[in-house]
Amino acid sequence: MPITRLYLVRHGQSAGNAEGRFGGHGPTPLSPKGVIQAEATARSLMEEGVNTIYSSAELVALVSLVVLM
Repeated sequence: MPITRLYLVRHGQSAGNAEGRFGGHGPTPLSPKGVIQAEATARSLMEEGVNTIYSSAELVALVSLVVLM
């Protein structure tokens, strides 16, 4: 029986986080550092052979998801 693995990934740094603001549920884009973090996560997940991704509907999560794909 194949082993199923679950990876929990947080979105990359948001622009609000980069400015020292506490995030909430508003539409906040990724900061440049957050995009780099998402790209690094994408490379790691590809190496692991991940083929299914689920995401929340928050903007930072969706942008991170697009980078991951």
